Amino acid sequence: MSEITGIKPTERTSMIGLEFKRPIQVYLPTYQLEPRVPLSLHQITVAVDDILDICFNGHVYQQALSPAVATRIAAMIVRTLKYVYDRYRILCVVAIGQKRSQSYNNAIGFIWDGQRDMYVDRHREEPTAFVQVTVFAVYLD
Repeated sequence: MSEITGIKPTERTSMIGLEFKRPIQVYLPTYQLEPRVPLSLHQITVAVDDILDICFNGHVYQQALSPAVATRIAAMIVRTLKYVYDRYRILCVVAIGQKRSQSYNNAIGFIWDGQRDMYVDRHREEPTAFVQVTVFAVYLD
């Protein structure tokens, strides 16, 4: 390697930092079409009910605080279920509303695999508020 006057040879490194490099592949493709852990609607229902017992019991509706409670409930549900069912995408829709003698209708629609995809719908009421939680487990492969 020739040297240029005034410039010292240095070792070149990548401009991309370590945090941007692709992670090491842990699993090779298995071409497995069935989930490793079968989906249990009962287990999901129990998990959702436990989280609603923790976060929603005694909830008094407040316009400023209720959206944060809904976000917290959804995050806890997803965090609890996403590592149990590794081949499923867990989607959680939480709606909290004030009880004022009104009706509430919620509709969600998308393409669905009737054999592998499932959902759980739970509803709770307190004297001033109600919550509706819908958890979708959508198979990834």
